Amino acid sequence: MDGIWILLVSLAVVFGFLGLLAWAAARSRRRGIGASMMGPFEQMWLPTAAESQIEIQLQQERKKPIGSPEDL
Repeated sequence: MDGIWILLVSLAVVFGFLGLLAWAAARSRRRGIGASMMGPFEQMWLPTAAESQIEIQLQQERKKPIGSPEDL
């Protein structure tokens, strides 16, 4: 009987942790902070998606060069 309780508690802990991760992912997507919070997990499971996200961020950070006054 003790073995069943240990199994049930272990499963509850695992499913609780997975639920916590799902909640954190949904919350981070709503707030727009998904890259910083879920980035390490994305790099573990989807390395190509993480590389694409890094490239998108780099393109957004690039600024258009300011033209010189002579170009006007």
